[in-house]
Amino acid sequence: MRSLVRAFLLPVSLTQISPLAAASLEKVNASYGAISGSMAQTWVAKEARLYEKYGLDLNLVYISGGPRSIMSLIGGSVQFVNHSGMPALEAYQRGADTALIASPMLRGKVLGMSTSGSLTDILLREGLRLNGISEKDVTILPVGDLGARLSGLQTGRLHGAIIAGIQTLSAAKMGFKPLIDYSKLPLEIAGSGILVRRSFVSKNPDTTLKFLKAWIEGLYLFRAKPDFALATLKKYVATQDGEVLNTIYNLYKERLMTKPTPSTRVAKSMLYLLSRSSPEVAGVNPEGFIEARYVNELESSGFFDEMNRLYAK
Repeated sequence: MRSLVRAFLLPVSLTQISPLAAASLEKVNASYGAISGSMAQTWVAKEARLYEKYGLDLNLVYISGGPRSIMSLIGGSVQFVNHSGMPALEAYQRGADTALIASPMLRGKVLGMSTSGSLTDILLREGLRLNGISEKDVTILPVGDLGARLSGLQTGRLHGAIIAGIQTLSAAKMGFKPLIDYSKLPLEIAGSGILVRRSFVSKNPDTTLKFLKAWIEGLYLFRAKPDFALATLKKYVATQDGEVLNTIYNLYKERLMTKPTPSTRVAKSMLYLLSRSSPEVAGVNPEGFIEARYVNELESSGFFDEMNRLYAK
């Protein structure tokens, strides 16, 4: 593993960070909200020290569940959140200054029902409706993260659960069969994105651009360097199963876009989903939630051209 890291870091000038340079790095906090391949670019950027490359000393933490993640963002304990856009959009429609500034995955499988009112709760109910299943015919329980849902299936406490990533393969090996394929439903969501508070990014545009540069380069690195990406996945999803790791990598290599411009269209789709359970959001303007300024600024500065040259095959 060490030789792999050394061999990879040479081309991007990340072999060492001197003590003097390390002392001058700006400290920021960020979180990711799922043990899923949709978070891979955040993990890769951290492991490859890309945040340091762009001048940031990033403290990265795992916060399970959208509501908890957004509470941490609004409370100021983290400045950047890698999560689905739905919980931040829900906070926005209630008056928070949350915004989506980058989203590399606009359509994808759903993680599942974690807590009441979460993205997964809303999507579970919509998936049932689109498949002609009445909520009156089932009992919906908030059971926690992906691991807890898989455990519930194993013990028989749950008769069904929405799962994805490593747990999808594990469930298949246990003999469970898919009932609803969310990737085939007419639902469009920001399944993974960078969420912020406008009050922070407006006062700290340089910090925001530094973070996005590292995070976006993580997307390029993930796609271009499979050995490094697989080693990173192995660490963060905590599995030694090569079949699982390769499946996750190949799936998200195709689904994660390297130019993660957030879309108002997707925000409108997510507002529609929210309106199914909260009719009062019908009049909310989704444009106030989307902030494409920073990705657009990186594009106009030639950053994406630079990344394409650096990671050209």
